[in-house]
Amino acid sequence: MGLLSNLFARDGKKTYRWKPLRCMPDDIVDLMRECERIDAPVVSLEVECDGVRQRVGMASDYERDRGFFDTVWYVDDDEYPSLDAFLADATLGGRRFSDISEPVLVVRDLELGDPRGNVLLAQREL
Repeated sequence: MGLLSNLFARDGKKTYRWKPLRCMPDDIVDLMRECERIDAPVVSLEVECDGVRQRVGMASDYERDRGFFDTVWYVDDDEYPSLDAFLADATLGGRRFSDISEPVLVVRDLELGDPRGNVLLAQREL
């Protein structure tokens, strides 16, 4: 099947490999805070907002002796040095992430696949 066949069914409706998880952007931020708090600063999500899909998350380098370090928050290829910088400047679907007040779709967890595999986020599903 072609790329467009995977994105759109014959009747024009979008199809997804997994049922998208509907949540508020603040739930994604809370997930990032929790992952940082428990010293597991890795979140990799594919999120859809206003019909635009983007990668959103946080990533860190890791070394056995040092643990996690050099954490960055990101939307696609734009990186932010702190969660505060992410909230101040990151955009999703052309709008500042922290200003979005309606639910977004988490289409995929890039590490786990099904977004419901991320239990912390699945508990917040609308």
